[in-house]
Amino acid sequence: MQFQHESPLTFRNALNDDRLLRNRVRCPGLTPGAQEIRRLAGDLPKRLAVFSYRRLMPYGWVVFVGGTGTGKSTLFNALCGKPLSAMGVERPKTGGPIVYGYHGSPIEEHFPLPSVQIERHASEDFHLMPATGMPGHMIILEHNREDWSHLFIVDTPDLDSLEAENRQIAEDLYLLSDAVVFVTSQEKYADEVPYQFLLRIIQERKPCFLLLNKAEDRLTEEEVLEALQNQGISFGKDRVWLIPYAPADPFQWIAEHSAFRDFVHRFWQELSTEATEQLREAQHSRRAEDLKIRVSRLLELLEEENRAALKWLSRLEALYQEICHDLINEEKKRFTAESRKQVQREVRRLFSKYDVLAKPRRFIKEMFMIPLQFLGFYRERTRANHIASLQKVRQQIGLAPVQRAVERFNRSVLEKLSPSNAGSPLFKELRQTGVVLHDGEIKERLWKEQAQLDTWLEEKFQKLSRGIRKHKKWGIYSTSALWGVLIICFEIVVGGGFSILDAALDSALAPFVTKGAVELFAYHEIQKTARQLAKRYQEGLLSTVRHQRDLYEHCLQSLLTSPKTVESLKALDMDLAAWRQ
Repeated sequence: MQFQHESPLTFRNALNDDRLLRNRVRCPGLTPGAQEIRRLAGDLPKRLAVFSYRRLMPYGWVVFVGGTGTGKSTLFNALCGKPLSAMGVERPKTGGPIVYGYHGSPIEEHFPLPSVQIERHASEDFHLMPATGMPGHMIILEHNREDWSHLFIVDTPDLDSLEAENRQIAEDLYLLSDAVVFVTSQEKYADEVPYQFLLRIIQERKPCFLLLNKAEDRLTEEEVLEALQNQGISFGKDRVWLIPYAPADPFQWIAEHSAFRDFVHRFWQELSTEATEQLREAQHSRRAEDLKIRVSRLLELLEEENRAALKWLSRLEALYQEICHDLINEEKKRFTAESRKQVQREVRRLFSKYDVLAKPRRFIKEMFMIPLQFLGFYRERTRANHIASLQKVRQQIGLAPVQRAVERFNRSVLEKLSPSNAGSPLFKELRQTGVVLHDGEIKERLWKEQAQLDTWLEEKFQKLSRGIRKHKKWGIYSTSALWGVLIICFEIVVGGGFSILDAALDSALAPFVTKGAVELFAYHEIQKTARQLAKRYQEGLLSTVRHQRDLYEHCLQSLLTSPKTVESLKALDMDLAAWRQ
């Protein structure tokens, strides 16, 4: 069967791309399915690689699996007709997998277990000294038997080995298999680890030959089947063989025993060249079905995480809005009724200072400064005065309210939005260094916002001052008065007077505004600038809290699977569905 949409190599590369799952499928851990997502994402790359490898490999795989000390290697040797794998009472004897395969078979090509090193030897090399295998290595013992050329027969490490690496390679090679020879013994067949593995074989509908080794003479097949049935495993009588305990030379004795010969006869009936081809196709379809189920399940769980993430972000935004509302209200409370009267007095004083009815010395001073203006000195002094005015206002800005707001925000996030499971990725990410702003960062950000506001205010002043007629160097709208009123507006805003800014300006400026078009235009421009100033200052205050919110949002987003990866998984899901059809 060939895949309909892509060439074999392209399809294989798509399936065997570990990055598709291992590194790119992520979840923050907001749902009960988070652990299953991690398990699927860790397991699927290997299964996809096995699926692709077995699709291109025209051989059947039969694996011998079993617990420690069950005689698995002895029965493997008896089937192969040679003492290939080390046997003995010492346990375990098989440190790594041993494959009995046809000479020149391309096992290594695209082998899906990259951590396993493959060695080839002629089977005759181990006639006198059977192979024991090594962890992390797979020994291929080559033969030239044409009637066996369609099969690889594998002796695997123990399922219950004390070495995790050995247990893992046994499970990995099981994924490659088309059929299983499950070896147990009278004292081991009810053990938990082998029992769970046998149950898995049955559930996955993989052909299985059950050899109960070292059986007592009085034990019957019916008793074994009944014991398995009591544990939830249904097994046919024609799938179980009881091999008695060998008194001596177990390899030769077992090979000649009637029960074992019956097993061998059944083995070759089901695994002839023609039958193996059909079995390979059936097992490949089951792998595709299994992968389809797993990929679909992964997509379902990722969608649940995404929905939970959207709710989390909504709750984060609500906390942010609440903190911002409280911060602005706290700033407004600082601007009392007495502050309002003081501002009005200051505005009147400022404009009275530059009124046309002021003392003649004002005029003389102004005239005296004109030559210095042409030389550039006066502008420098004005610029210096502007900077001094801005620095004076900056000193009035309090860091404490913003620091308290960020601290409250951080506490609320940890109390209300952090997953309760300490092993959750989001739980850990929220507590990483650099996520929570410290006081120094808050101060730095506020000063940066302040500097930008200073620049903006200076630019506004320059733009407005260009509208003042050159010959009018005194009066309500002199450049000095203009800068003065902008600074007062700034002080009102910094003092928290956001909501009364218009009222303060109206009551203070109204007596000095004539009906002239220029004066009215300038008056409205000052009002407009003051409102923009208030808005920008509030945004500057809130920007630090907003930045903290953005850091939390980035924590979550960094733990979500990207839409591109989800689309790739959906395409894979569709491809697997097409394969099954």
